[in-house]
Amino acid sequence: MPQELIQVRVRNPLIRILLILLLIVAGAWSYFAVRWYLGNTFAEYFDPNESNFEVAQRALAMAPNDPLTHWRMAEVSLKDLPLDRQTEAIAEYEKAVSLSPYDYRYWMSLGIAYERAGEAGKAEEALKRAVALAPSYSYPHWYLANLLLRNTRYDEAFAELRLASAADPELQPQQFNLVWAIYGDDLEGVKNALGPTSAARAAFAFYLISQNHFEEGLRLWDALSSEEKKANKGSAAAIIITLNKDFRFHDGLKVWNDIANEKYRTEVGRVFDGSFEDDVEYGPEIAFGWQVQNVPQMQVGIDPARSHDGTRSLKLVYQARSNLEAVHVFEFVPVQPRTEYDFEYYVSTDKLETGGPPRVDIFDPTDNTVLVSPSLAPRGTNNWNRVSLSFKTGEKTEAVVIRIMRVSCVQEDTPVCPIFGSVWYDDFNIKRRK
Repeated sequence: MPQELIQVRVRNPLIRILLILLLIVAGAWSYFAVRWYLGNTFAEYFDPNESNFEVAQRALAMAPNDPLTHWRMAEVSLKDLPLDRQTEAIAEYEKAVSLSPYDYRYWMSLGIAYERAGEAGKAEEALKRAVALAPSYSYPHWYLANLLLRNTRYDEAFAELRLASAADPELQPQQFNLVWAIYGDDLEGVKNALGPTSAARAAFAFYLISQNHFEEGLRLWDALSSEEKKANKGSAAAIIITLNKDFRFHDGLKVWNDIANEKYRTEVGRVFDGSFEDDVEYGPEIAFGWQVQNVPQMQVGIDPARSHDGTRSLKLVYQARSNLEAVHVFEFVPVQPRTEYDFEYYVSTDKLETGGPPRVDIFDPTDNTVLVSPSLAPRGTNNWNRVSLSFKTGEKTEAVVIRIMRVSCVQEDTPVCPIFGSVWYDDFNIKRRK
């Protein structure tokens, strides 16, 4: 299809004038567009903590109708201008808001500036506008809450703080700091400030315990219903770990029994699953159960075909041609302080060959003192042997640790201490002496 060529005759004076006017308009538009772009770019990458007042003025001059340049000018004004000229910063924030009335950032900054200037009413109005524009964002709620706190309107303030920390969980520790600073050990005040959800109250109980406010944290935890405790197992687990690290094993045991189902509950003076007959899990999530972990050159597991009394036992299989000292098998057993206990277990071996057989220790975790260290597992092949000893707990001992470990046989002339064979353990038991 042939193309048509359109020719414009510019000899006509009117056409020439029109073209010149179009070029002038295009040039003017390009000039102002470039100025706005440069001003906006300056403002976009402007850091008020580093940039100076002149840079902000230059950006504002290039783009006087851009809300971002007014916002940046306000920020640097707050930092650089003396106190008697802070109203200039507020005027810039107000201009930014007027140019972009639906941007929550400008309203939030304006509210903060108003409060600094002592205009609490205007500050609250501006911050509430920011909250309305961005109800799912954390910082509008956060700044409004702090304004309300400083005006002792606690109920309103903590309602906003709850929304802020729900939007950004990293703000929750600061929320909890404010709750504790204002209400302290006023349990009802704390509960009202945290709101009705059990998750917040359980998390605050952990916060208190992690800050060494043990009694207050446990009191708040105990105020939860049985169903609420079980619904917050994550907070409970963190509480138990913290209590146990501080050697408050009796408190940790109580919290554990609050959330554990029936077969995992235990009590002071009892080895949990000492005969390995129960179908239970072993690991860190079972706070007062056996902690079992395989290591290289060794296997740990339940043997369902061999036991001393019952059907199951704990089996350790060694195939270590080099040094092997770490054996990750232990259990925390809650006990009474200043009390004598009898301790017994049964051990059996099959083709156990080594210069350093495993043994079972009971030690006090408060000072790592070994309370009792029975004899080593017998070498070779042996039927079930009963091991029985006694020990006494210390003044502050609330738990002991039953630990299966290996005695090193490494010496200067024998730098390698291999171990081969199998060892079974069963029927661990402690009993308080009368």
